[in-house]
Amino acid sequence: MQRLLAVMGILLLLSACGKSDPQVVDNLPWDITSTEQGTTRVFHLELGKTTLRQAIEQWHSFPELAVMQSRTNELSLEAYFGKQRLGLFEAKLVAELVADPAILEKFSQEQIKREPQASGAWRLSVSEANVKLANDFLIKYLIYIPVVNYEPELIRARFGEGAEIVNLTATVDAWFYADRNLAMLIDAKGGDMFYYSSPQDFPQLKTKILNLPAEQVHE
Repeated sequence: MQRLLAVMGILLLLSACGKSDPQVVDNLPWDITSTEQGTTRVFHLELGKTTLRQAIEQWHSFPELAVMQSRTNELSLEAYFGKQRLGLFEAKLVAELVADPAILEKFSQEQIKREPQASGAWRLSVSEANVKLANDFLIKYLIYIPVVNYEPELIRARFGEGAEIVNLTATVDAWFYADRNLAMLIDAKGGDMFYYSSPQDFPQLKTKILNLPAEQVHE
């Protein structure tokens, strides 16, 4: 029932916008464009070209940066923007940044706080000096975590019918739109996540999601 009410709310918002607002809202989660330069444009960013600094300027928000250390000691650098309003909807935003192994090791060694995660991973907060270095790093993946959850019918209506759907757990399915460089984790219990990627990084993103441990799928 809660998911149904959320979907009805989304449909009402879209309907109201179309009737009362003459401006075109073009930064909705399904407004995705593949550019001739080999990037993906979404929310007025170009994944594979836009830097963290440019995202900060676009969203007028300063993120928290952390190195994520998986249970198998793989490292990634993420910027947590928290809840933002994009177009009609609010969502939490996380940007995974392009960083080579030497940078990831440096940031992890110079971390200022180490926090365990439910998946068995560790979250290592980045020092202020290294935050400044990261401002010029490119955004590799953008993770959009909507406040409301999406029913499959609404996903198909807005994103299209062409998804490859893979069951990951008893309640979570992964939806892959290769033509849009988009992957989704759709959880029947709530907590959906949308992953946006550049075309060149999408195969790696798909592999990463298919190999997530069950605990992290729900994290």
